[in-house]
Amino acid sequence: MTKYFREADWETRVRAGVALDVKVRFSECDPYGHMNNTIPFIYFEDARIELLEATGFSLKDGFVVVADAQCDYVRQVMPRQSIVVYANVLTVGNTSCDIHYGAYDGDQLMFAGRTSLVHLSKSGRPTEWTPEYKNRLQNFSESAII
Repeated sequence: MTKYFREADWETRVRAGVALDVKVRFSECDPYGHMNNTIPFIYFEDARIELLEATGFSLKDGFVVVADAQCDYVRQVMPRQSIVVYANVLTVGNTSCDIHYGAYDGDQLMFAGRTSLVHLSKSGRPTEWTPEYKNRLQNFSESAII
């Protein structure tokens, strides 16, 4: 099975989303001198918030939760290394969407990930995106397709 981040247009689509510049802190590294394996999820969260803000998500319409999260570690990341974490919406459903992430040092993919978000009402039940917001998510995603 081919990894999602090895698909032909994946890198182009992810890099067309939001970008978060990161310099790895010493405190984010383990005793072996490389980034702790929990840290990418923190970077994903920061990039995801940027993405939701860029698409105009509002808490007045409910909130989103991460239903599934995955990270694939491709290369070691070291203290003080500068990377860029990209995030973009790759699929949009009625009550959910998938956001993919790629962390790069120049042209080298360091790690990749994806999260499935579910839109919940204020009562905590899955609820459909408003038509306007779903359209914004789809347009944001489609703007990355060449």
